[in-house]
Amino acid sequence: MIKHIAEGLVPFQDCGFARYPEMPLAGEPVTVCCRMDHTDAVPSLTLRVGTKERTITGIKTENNFYSFSLGAFKESVTFSYQFVTAQEQTPWYTCDVLTIQRITKPVAVLTANDHLEIALADDIALCINKDASIQLMQRPAQGTLYSKKVYEMLGGASIMLDSDCIWLLKRLSNPLVQLNAYVLYRDVNGKVRKVTQEMALSGKHIMGTGERFHAVDLQGLSSNGRVVEKFTHQQDQTYLPIPFFFTEKGLGWYRNSNIPAEMNFLDTATITQETEGETLTTDQIYFGSPTEVLQSYLQATGQPVLPPEWSFGIWISGNGWNCDAEVDAQLKALQQYDYPASVLVLEQWSDERTFYRWHEHNWSDPAQMVKRVRDAGLHLVLWQIPVIKHEWDGDSGKALEQDIREAVENGYVVRSESGEPYHITENWFHHSMLPDFTNPDACKWWFGKRKYLLDMGVEGFKTDGGEFLFEKTARLSNGMSGLAAHNAYPVQYIGAYHDFMRSNNVEGVMFSRAGYTGAQTQPIHWAGDQKSEWCELQAQLNAGLSAGLSGVLFWSFDIGGFAGEMPNAELYLRATAMGCFCPVMQWHAEPRGGQFGGEQVQNNDRSPWNLAEYDQDERILTISCQFAQLREQLKPYLWQEAQYCAQNGRPMMAHLCLDYPEDERAWTVHDAYMLGRNMLVAPVVQPGQNSRIVYLPKGVWQEYFTKEYYQGPCEVQIDCPWDRIPVFHKEMTP
Repeated sequence: MIKHIAEGLVPFQDCGFARYPEMPLAGEPVTVCCRMDHTDAVPSLTLRVGTKERTITGIKTENNFYSFSLGAFKESVTFSYQFVTAQEQTPWYTCDVLTIQRITKPVAVLTANDHLEIALADDIALCINKDASIQLMQRPAQGTLYSKKVYEMLGGASIMLDSDCIWLLKRLSNPLVQLNAYVLYRDVNGKVRKVTQEMALSGKHIMGTGERFHAVDLQGLSSNGRVVEKFTHQQDQTYLPIPFFFTEKGLGWYRNSNIPAEMNFLDTATITQETEGETLTTDQIYFGSPTEVLQSYLQATGQPVLPPEWSFGIWISGNGWNCDAEVDAQLKALQQYDYPASVLVLEQWSDERTFYRWHEHNWSDPAQMVKRVRDAGLHLVLWQIPVIKHEWDGDSGKALEQDIREAVENGYVVRSESGEPYHITENWFHHSMLPDFTNPDACKWWFGKRKYLLDMGVEGFKTDGGEFLFEKTARLSNGMSGLAAHNAYPVQYIGAYHDFMRSNNVEGVMFSRAGYTGAQTQPIHWAGDQKSEWCELQAQLNAGLSAGLSGVLFWSFDIGGFAGEMPNAELYLRATAMGCFCPVMQWHAEPRGGQFGGEQVQNNDRSPWNLAEYDQDERILTISCQFAQLREQLKPYLWQEAQYCAQNGRPMMAHLCLDYPEDERAWTVHDAYMLGRNMLVAPVVQPGQNSRIVYLPKGVWQEYFTKEYYQGPCEVQIDCPWDRIPVFHKEMTP
């Protein structure tokens, strides 16, 4: 089997069987690589340029990887190549060598149907509308000559057309954006395949761009626009990118596209994106305070959905809970320790093949087990994955074999360019197929197999994964390409589950890690997989704040981390304290035995009772139970604020800049947040920190635990033993 994917898999790791570069420029050397799986055959490569073909011998680089040098193409041409062995040949892979056109000045400015059309080239039109929406089109500009130097838009904004750039955007006489250049990457036929937009942004702060682990303020940094599955230490990669940002100068910017948009906020800000069709890029600009800008974005991308009231209690979860005895042990512990949980998540409940059938050897009577969970006052959430699995480790079983047959015969799966079913190229669940959730018949088939779970009393799904559509040339039922569908797929997948529950009158919830634009319509999201380390707790705080600034209203993380060595008492209790004052409080753990090797722990649950026993430290259990009782007391406030947030487009975990946009210091505080409108929370995310400085904006604040009052703006030093963190209640003026 010859494996090659021209575009590669993920931006943080070289798969070793891609094309380098994927989109070559004239004069740039090209190398293509492949991997030989399950065979000792030696591949050759056939290169075709026009009517000429030649065979290229590869170099074995390591193990079963081969590299083929195509050299540099001096001009824009189309070339194709195919890998060949005596037993196998791949499809032809076609690539255009691109040329660059840089545009820094308009050719002409026209007006047509109450909008501007700026001619940037003979076949490139920049359309600017009154509502501050902007489209870059590959077609001639249309209209009559526009003689004015200023174009007025709604919201008090205006485009200046006589500047030393393409245009300058001002609002209330203040410059906001200067558009300096478009860089167009054209193929052999002149079609634009990629665009880089170069801008100068006014302001010191860049907020948004999705859930970000490496920073909250992106000034001077980059934002990868691609949905990425990365196991722990995400750094600048993310499961949940959103092509939206705003500055402290009253500017919001939304790149309205499913195609990943890479944003760089250096001295020159750039947005780089591949293109499809006549419309190359579409941007929407918003004006106003951070809250107004965020609300405008949410209005454009979907009404936020309020999770059910019970979801604001405590969630308990562990990947090792795979049988009746495991569940019953947790129910017993909750009662024994008076721990008031509301939600129980089961990951290893299914046959691990179809993911809709209970594992028949582990569960004596699933319906009775669900009833025991419900009778204990808990709501049950089951793990899901959007795959039709390829079984590598044994017999697929009759149910899965039938699913595969029905899905292929009826076109229920994502297709490759050839029309054959797309198979996940590599990594998690590799070679499995993806259900096509844009196909109504596929959804009916898929959820018909899961309807009995709702009838049984299941009230939610942990909709994991969704990052597996790698081929840009793949096709969905609705006509969307893999290029656009990679980011859109998790939204389609999670949205289908949302519709499934609502159509069956279940007031349930999804619990998802991947997402994209419109994530607020599919709550709740959690931060994915992190190790039990202090740096990961700090990254989780960044993720929660940046997700909220990007319109993700309800967010969570794994208390104490998900993976690796067990957290020590200090780390676990600091994470527990932060979780207590987050939109959703939940703990979870990786599979038994861990995924990193090293120390093998028979039971690596992150439950407080298991950690207390493991560390021989009763403080873990005692203090965790105190925070659990505190969370229960907070539930009325949390529910009140959740309703307000959903109605008004406010993140429940809100960066201080949203409430205090005129306070320059508030824009720089990335270690505290407002939980709802009235509580300021300052987590402890550094080891050995027995006190910390907290910045309080203007107003009167009462410390939640000590009851002391403070008049802001001010800095205060607050003691924080392990059983509390600084939390302040804002005194409301009449």
